[in-house]
Amino acid sequence: MDSSPFAADGVAHRRDLAARGVSVGRIRRAVASGRWQEPVPGVVVGHGGPLTRRQRWLVALAHAGSAGSLSHTSSLLALGARVDEPFAPRRAAGVRGAYAAPPEGGLVEVSVPHGRHLRSSGFVVVHQTRRPLHPRVVHGLRVTTAARAAVDVAQTADRRADVDHVVSHVLQRGLADVEGLVAETVALGRSATPWLRAAVRDATRGMRSVGEADLRRVVQVAGLPEPEWNAAVVTPGGTFHVDALWRRHRVAVEADGAAFHLSAEDWGRDLERQNHLLATALRLLRFPVRRLRSHPADCGRQIGALLRRAESLGSGFRA
Repeated sequence: MDSSPFAADGVAHRRDLAARGVSVGRIRRAVASGRWQEPVPGVVVGHGGPLTRRQRWLVALAHAGSAGSLSHTSSLLALGARVDEPFAPRRAAGVRGAYAAPPEGGLVEVSVPHGRHLRSSGFVVVHQTRRPLHPRVVHGLRVTTAARAAVDVAQTADRRADVDHVVSHVLQRGLADVEGLVAETVALGRSATPWLRAAVRDATRGMRSVGEADLRRVVQVAGLPEPEWNAAVVTPGGTFHVDALWRRHRVAVEADGAAFHLSAEDWGRDLERQNHLLATALRLLRFPVRRLRSHPADCGRQIGALLRRAESLGSGFRA
């Protein structure tokens, strides 16, 4: 592999190679022979094999230019989020050109300032934006903030559950805070989707999981009083948080995620936590997220019945 004209990652734009004394003819011959490759017009990789994820990111950044940055799902991945690379074409507003996922991975998304008219190409999806990017550099890569990336992903989502997931995910992993999500949503103005606005409103109420958002919809549809969300309960074994708490009624409800698989150790800790909560005379209901979605009316009736029973027996619970 002739990698001498390239940096350590083996990716360079043609103009950078020219600045290093590499002629157009040499580039053409190396690409034609398969020693090098040009996955996106103008961007050259110094080998002919599959690209690593980092190399695909660097190719996309070279295509976007110094004013562009990784964005959307690609930015979240670079920041450490657990999300999947998109494979299906995204025909969002401001995206032009043709692109297709390569055999070794998915699409890479970048954003550039509006007016550059840069087209998507290869596996690179180019979004044009009127909002300032304010990129940061992480591991040598220009990326948008997690709050900006999450909001951008939410704007292109086809399902409300995906919007709830990306908002809760960046909050739970500490990649973004509620204030940042609110600011990015406000910056979108009228173009912010109703799903995004609802997910951010839920976050401001203290809800930090998809299950909590599903639980809140059950509470609203059933006409139940608004509980405290992500509420702290003080027990003899420590302070624990529950998804929803009607403190006066001594009633708490938790949404267990669809992927709620515990190891033996985790299961033991979960039982210990539950026992500490029940020791405070707290009435606790737990619903799988799948049931909250498939039978919301039934879940609402169960919660309502427990609240009415608690009301009839009196209260006085403090947590």
